[in-house]
Amino acid sequence: MQRHIFESFVFAEVLKSYYNDGIVKPPLYYYRDKDKNEIDLLIEDGDTLHPVEIKTSSDPTKSMVSAFHVLDKIPNKKIGDGAVICLVKEQLPLTDKVWIMPVNLI
Repeated sequence: MQRHIFESFVFAEVLKSYYNDGIVKPPLYYYRDKDKNEIDLLIEDGDTLHPVEIKTSSDPTKSMVSAFHVLDKIPNKKIGDGAVICLVKEQLPLTDKVWIMPVNLI
């Protein structure tokens, strides 16, 4: 599956989950800064940001979440657990704060 189609699919599924809960303005964001650090999806929960990368890989690596550190610079926000949603079969830890999530769990 092409990367952009996969990213759109995952985003649409996350968005639908909010709509199904009656939330019409979900706290979902895309992050890109002047240094070209990108995070595919930020989910805001109060004062906590949960970063998410969306990858077509079935073998995610820590380098895929290297941009997550830029969120530490955002004032008045905590950084919660993050995820790499991808084509793996089971949920596994990637780091102490980032999980590898199978796309079928969204």
